[in-house]
Amino acid sequence: MTNRLKSELLLLIGLLLFSGASAKAWAVEILYPQDGTYVTKSNYLVVRGGGDPLLDGVMIEINGVKSELVDLRGEQYRRLYADKLVVEPIYDPGENAIVVEGYLQGELVASSSASIYFLADETKAPPTNYRKEVFHQAPREVACAPCHNMQPSKVQLQDPTTNNPCASCHARMLAKAHVHGPAGVYECSYCHDDESQPEKYALRLDAGALCLECHEEQNSMPLLHGPVDAAMCTVCHNPHASDQSAQLVTELNQSCMSCHESLIGKPHVIGAMSATAHPLEGPENPREPQKKLNCSSCHDPHGGQFEKYFVGEVKSAMALCAECHKK
Repeated sequence: MTNRLKSELLLLIGLLLFSGASAKAWAVEILYPQDGTYVTKSNYLVVRGGGDPLLDGVMIEINGVKSELVDLRGEQYRRLYADKLVVEPIYDPGENAIVVEGYLQGELVASSSASIYFLADETKAPPTNYRKEVFHQAPREVACAPCHNMQPSKVQLQDPTTNNPCASCHARMLAKAHVHGPAGVYECSYCHDDESQPEKYALRLDAGALCLECHEEQNSMPLLHGPVDAAMCTVCHNPHASDQSAQLVTELNQSCMSCHESLIGKPHVIGAMSATAHPLEGPENPREPQKKLNCSSCHDPHGGQFEKYFVGEVKSAMALCAECHKK
């Protein structure tokens, strides 16, 4: 090889190294939820943008529906969120395709995508090709540590106020009309194990077993309703909070009909002396006027002493009727 050829080759290598070192590389990362996972809440979509300078705009597309360009240039925004964007998405039940695009000075410079599954009905099993989204793992918490206390002490976890470190992300789940007592005072670590590995804050027992530690009376009746007998409390109740009384996942009759579909649109309890069916809701509740007439006006949803889980100490259908229909 001639000296001239060597010189030209060295010059070419130098130019390549220089151009590579000075090139700007941008990226956007979907931090939560991760690709290939399923979630049971449509609450957060967390995105991080990398590069120098930082991305100044992000556009989000979910199932073909695009957002407007989100401007990230504000000084106050940067001070609060740095290189992250946290939004509340609207997922469709089932599979959701997410695309995130990063922009700099109006030019598309990076993109990322994820396929996630929104399990809107927790009584159903998710597809086997989607794993559970588990955020609280050490490598993933690193991204949030600059703003959130990701290593709280046991004393901090027992704080009953909104200063509790769990509240910095999860307080919104309690913004409902009916809040479960322990959740309302941030006793999160009673149910969630802060020492579990590799998933932090996993339930220390199965959900049903945890419920029965405090609500053992619901499991002490001679005849138990199927979900109670199987310790499937969270099929009907949200363990944190709900806009329905008793922290029901949905309105009571709707919860009942999700399993007892055969009663929908059909006569219920036709009296021997009349062809009129008994209403499932609507009229005043004679036994408890302060409460709405619904399935639980006649049936205890947890169980009972007698067949059909009649409320109170009622032993027969006729005796139950006589509770309201006095002669």
